[in-house]
Amino acid sequence: MRLILVLSLYFFLLASPSAAVSHELHLKDGRIIHTDSIIRKDSRLSYQQFGGTITIDLSDVEKIIYDRLPAARSPVPSSQLQTPGGAADGTDLEQALSEKLAPSTPIEMANLAVVTIVTEAGYGSGFFISNDGLIVTNRHVVRGSQEVDRKVRENMSEAAQRLNKLQTSLDQERIRIENYRKRLEDYRIRLGQAMTDNREEISPQQKAELKTDLNKRERTFNEWQSDYSTRRQSYRAALTEFKRNQREYNQANKSLANQNRFEVVFADGRRESAVFYGVSENYDLALLKLNGFITPYLRPQNENELTLGQDVYAIGSPLKLNNTVTSGVISSNRGDYIQTNAEIYPGNSGGPLVTEDGRVVGVNTKKKITEKFEGLGFAIKFSRAQTEFSNYLN
Repeated sequence: MRLILVLSLYFFLLASPSAAVSHELHLKDGRIIHTDSIIRKDSRLSYQQFGGTITIDLSDVEKIIYDRLPAARSPVPSSQLQTPGGAADGTDLEQALSEKLAPSTPIEMANLAVVTIVTEAGYGSGFFISNDGLIVTNRHVVRGSQEVDRKVRENMSEAAQRLNKLQTSLDQERIRIENYRKRLEDYRIRLGQAMTDNREEISPQQKAELKTDLNKRERTFNEWQSDYSTRRQSYRAALTEFKRNQREYNQANKSLANQNRFEVVFADGRRESAVFYGVSENYDLALLKLNGFITPYLRPQNENELTLGQDVYAIGSPLKLNNTVTSGVISSNRGDYIQTNAEIYPGNSGGPLVTEDGRVVGVNTKKKITEKFEGLGFAIKFSRAQTEFSNYLN
């Protein structure tokens, strides 16, 4: 029911330009294309329309008009930022969150810029990187994890094999039960004939023993058949549950792949809708946009100033626990990644890794777990996100 509602809303938004349109592509042949997502790569340009991705040559484009072009990223206090209506009509999200939550530390200030992202497949985290609503998160949050999908499908394949083996075993057992029933019926008939045939010299004691034996065999058959029926019903229930889970997983994956709007939950519990802008081909990164608001955002920390053992904090929404903070230190600098012992749980994906003064150094992305050691958290360096989405930031 939820999927039908989401799809109905999606097609309604497509039919209503004022509700869903974010950007305009002006082509040299005179056409104007409205789309929520534009991705530029080398000499090619891709955009989302009618639930699919279309790629054209950049040379065919006359100009691009972005909806609410990003403003300068200088650290201007919210009191100096002006938009039509201002805070009076709720557009100044930074001021509204500050007044409601009254942050008193740099970490609490950073927390204002972190959001929970609700998708068709679950939950993740993200954070604002501009005062006009750009949100960075993980690609797997908004488009699904290929590694997780592979493991889930491996588990589903193994479960299907176990169910097939169980079905084969039950079918073979059903044949054995039927053969036993036939032999029991034949035994019952022959015994009845022997009991009534006067030519058979069977003593009363022997007759009693034969009846006892028949009753014992019938009880064994009835118990076997009852136990089989119970196990057959359990198999059918397990098969039904497996097919339902498989269908729901495939539907969720399909819906997630086509989802272009995502509900974001702010630190105070307020909910709004953000537009999907694009994903990085090089990193586990994605970009969303919340239109119409002045937003709190995280300033970057100079990576050259980072040191091993420096205190850092991971902010995110593990297990739907919005805006949870865990602490640790920088354990290692590993190329494109920062390694930390700050706990990064499922749901933290896409949230920021910040210093004690609230400046962002990375995008939490994965956690490696070994059998003998505690989990090691990893965050993509924030400078990589700035490079990947420079078209939107400059």
